[in-house]
Amino acid sequence: MTNSKKAKRFQFWINVVLILITLSIVLPFVLVFISSLTDENTLIRNGYSFFPEKFSFYAYSYIIRQGEKILRAYGITIFVTIVGTAANIAMSSLLAYPLSVKKLPYRRAITFFVFFTMLFNGGLVPTYLMYVNYLHIKNTIWALIVPGFLLSANNVLMIRSYFNTSIPDALFEAANEDFHQHHTAAWKTDSGNHGTVFRTWLLE
Repeated sequence: MTNSKKAKRFQFWINVVLILITLSIVLPFVLVFISSLTDENTLIRNGYSFFPEKFSFYAYSYIIRQGEKILRAYGITIFVTIVGTAANIAMSSLLAYPLSVKKLPYRRAITFFVFFTMLFNGGLVPTYLMYVNYLHIKNTIWALIVPGFLLSANNVLMIRSYFNTSIPDALFEAANEDFHQHHTAAWKTDSGNHGTVFRTWLLE
């Protein structure tokens, strides 16, 4: 009987804690939504409130009036996401596969160079000057793709590890005899989990 009361008391406090956590997550979104329906002057005068004095749909009417600009912004977002992700997968895979070949000359040195970029970089100003003065991507859509999406050292090392554990040595030996087989060796694994690393990567 005592254990039953303790269990009920424990369950009660667990429910209270979970309710408080849920409210702390949901209420900010509710506040943002109500604020979007609040008159601008009222919002400036009284601040954020769950019960505003005056409602207004001006924010939503403004969005409708600026529909062309918003659609263009979403178009850029979708383009950068698709092209940037595809470019990152291609570039990272093309670097990761050779690093997984055990007989590649200077394999460890190249791997260390890739890893080193995860710890240190050239600095903000030199990086900016390189992109502006040498790559000439200032005020272009490529400024959204090249710096952040083109290549990732973390993804390179992750894919290299996947290739090391998934591609059998015999397949590497066959690829060494016929250079063209290197084009397909990365896709011929000894398990049914092909593509797992790429799906995991895309979900990040």
